[in-house]
Amino acid sequence: MWQYIKGFLIVTIEGLNLERFISELAKNGVYIFNIRRITNTKIELYIYKKDLTKLVSIYKKSNYNLKIKRSVGIPFVMKRIYKRKPLLIGGVISLVILLLLSTFVTNIYIDSPEGIDKEAIRQEVYKLGLKPWTNKYVIDKKLIRDKILLRFDDIAHVSINIQGTNAYVEIIKRAEEPKEKERLSCNIIAEKNGIIEKVIARRGEALVKRGDIVKKGDVLIAGGDVVAKGEVLARTFYETKEQGVYIEKIKNKTGNKKSVVTISTFGKNFSLKRNIDYKNYIVDKKVYNLGYKEYTIPIQLEIQTFYEVNVKEIKQDLSQLKENLRKKALKKVDYLIPAGAKIVNVRENYKVNGYNLEFTITVETLESIGKEEKVKGGTDIDNTEENRN
Repeated sequence: MWQYIKGFLIVTIEGLNLERFISELAKNGVYIFNIRRITNTKIELYIYKKDLTKLVSIYKKSNYNLKIKRSVGIPFVMKRIYKRKPLLIGGVISLVILLLLSTFVTNIYIDSPEGIDKEAIRQEVYKLGLKPWTNKYVIDKKLIRDKILLRFDDIAHVSINIQGTNAYVEIIKRAEEPKEKERLSCNIIAEKNGIIEKVIARRGEALVKRGDIVKKGDVLIAGGDVVAKGEVLARTFYETKEQGVYIEKIKNKTGNKKSVVTISTFGKNFSLKRNIDYKNYIVDKKVYNLGYKEYTIPIQLEIQTFYEVNVKEIKQDLSQLKENLRKKALKKVDYLIPAGAKIVNVRENYKVNGYNLEFTITVETLESIGKEEKVKGGTDIDNTEENRN
């Protein structure tokens, strides 16, 4: 980042005994970095903008060929912008506008617990003066807190914090008073999806039979106004997938790279476009948001660096890869199957998907899927024959 702020140049030097020229640069205080030898008589190096005059002076006294390939960094960007005076004036005006905007609230975040109508709170604070594009120095936080507490009986506390251009409203719900004990009955419902194999209804009415397909939450044995008792066995299915790289693509950098700088503000992008003519490349993107502490300024600097690469494909050992994926999948599916379940069938499948090998294992089990679900009404007491005994 510091290099982009100071500005630097990419220079190629051609000639004999290049080490002598580099030594002369160092002797005259020219800072050099990213030196790369292209051929025996040609090198590429980076220097800062401030050292350009020294470089040219030394070059004129030598027998070397010097070429400036590219200039990179904010100073060069600003120089190009300065040549476009309307753009420069627009930038100054934008900066003044941004400073003014920093005194306004732009975003309001409301944190409320379950059971509190967040939209109703938002509408209320808007009416009381806390809304987007309100000057934060005229907001009466105490008035807003008092009005909300009077308006909503189920709110115990309200806190309002303004940080930068963001306002945070936190709501704390009033503790509920204990309710009278409800009269409950009980149904047996499906704990998971499955195909019914056997239903034993000891108490209540069975609503499913062998061969029925049920989903999680379906009622299997209805208790009515009593506590349902029984057992439901079903065939269930557990599936897990594992994927591994079959054809690995190795990317090696060639040393060539190009950068694209984009400045974004108020939904508009100003980009210093370059022609990226590499057949294969990888992109390194860095984004810098301008701001100070809690103050957010809508200007974003994005630097994309395109590195040219050579791509080489390497195939993995197929049998070894299959075995590794199978072990991982079996370990995962074993964790999913309950201890009391009986495995009745196992299906395995391999599939090549692009550059990857995909392994799928499906395990069919026989297990109890019923669980109790309390419902309002009925009796508080379990009057089943088992409990009477």
